[in-house]
Amino acid sequence: MDRSVGKRDDYEQIEAEAAEWVIRLGGASVSERDRREFDVWRSKSPKHIQAFDFALKTWGELASLRSEPSALTDDLEWATLQRSIGVPSAPSRSFGLQRLWHLAALSICLLAAIGFGGFWYGNPVTMLMADYRAALGETRTVTLPDGSSVDLSSGSAIALHFDKKERRIELLQGEAYFTAAPMVGDETRPFVVQGDIGTATALGTQFLVDRHSDAVEVVVAEHEVRVALAGSHSQAASVVLSPGQSVRYSSAKGMGKVSERNVELASAWRRGRLVFDQMPLGDVVAELNRYRRGRIVISNSALASRKVSGVFETNDLDDALNTISTELRLRVVAIPPLVTVLY
Repeated sequence: MDRSVGKRDDYEQIEAEAAEWVIRLGGASVSERDRREFDVWRSKSPKHIQAFDFALKTWGELASLRSEPSALTDDLEWATLQRSIGVPSAPSRSFGLQRLWHLAALSICLLAAIGFGGFWYGNPVTMLMADYRAALGETRTVTLPDGSSVDLSSGSAIALHFDKKERRIELLQGEAYFTAAPMVGDETRPFVVQGDIGTATALGTQFLVDRHSDAVEVVVAEHEVRVALAGSHSQAASVVLSPGQSVRYSSAKGMGKVSERNVELASAWRRGRLVFDQMPLGDVVAELNRYRRGRIVISNSALASRKVSGVFETNDLDDALNTISTELRLRVVAIPPLVTVLY
């Protein structure tokens, strides 16, 4: 008897279970029982840890198409892309396209484990960390223990770190509109929103924080907000924003310049709309991908730089995609329900 076959089958079983856990933890509802069962499963052996980390990393690379829609197909000739889509089994000269098809194939296997009705909702690690989150396509309002309220955009998640010194909320992913309960009476703790390497401290009430793939943006609606960088970045800058002002910061570029921002347009998602005013197609697609379980991919960087304007309903983004492709005279090819390519 070839014992190596048995060992290989055992590890394949662990890999299959790991794939199921990636889906299960990224689902619409993760219970405390799910968390406990996952901890027990993962602690069984180093192979379980390795298999889960691999499945999570690979699935995460496919999910990255949500925020970086041209990451795998940037600057590729459409002829090559078309051949790969038309004949998936044919070898591709592009590492990016091979990777795309590998990830798409893996995602199909993952989805098959639970059925397409339970399509992936988010990063399992983020979902485990989150205290509140909104499903894809959902806008959710939550009331915090101090009486503050948070409007969560589609796919957004926050974690609370309240203690005796401060009311800290970590924006794990997505976009959120904060209405901070004021520091009056017995409430003396500052209201702080952490996003990546920086914080936004409320000096008033209402502001928006948007965690993009490459930067965090803070937009002030009422009163003032102090934005500062943490740790080794803290010497770079600290700014106080007034209503109608915004700033972006990132680990790569530090604190950006303060600019004017239309708050109504920036927060239009709270009213079920996405408003684009001469915005690059790459940024538009990244925003649309926040509301869809499939991914939109742009075939090259030249297309990604083309400008888009329009007002679209968040509950009808297929119509938005059709309108944009028509206005820009783009062609569309889909690999349902995973990837839609614009070229």
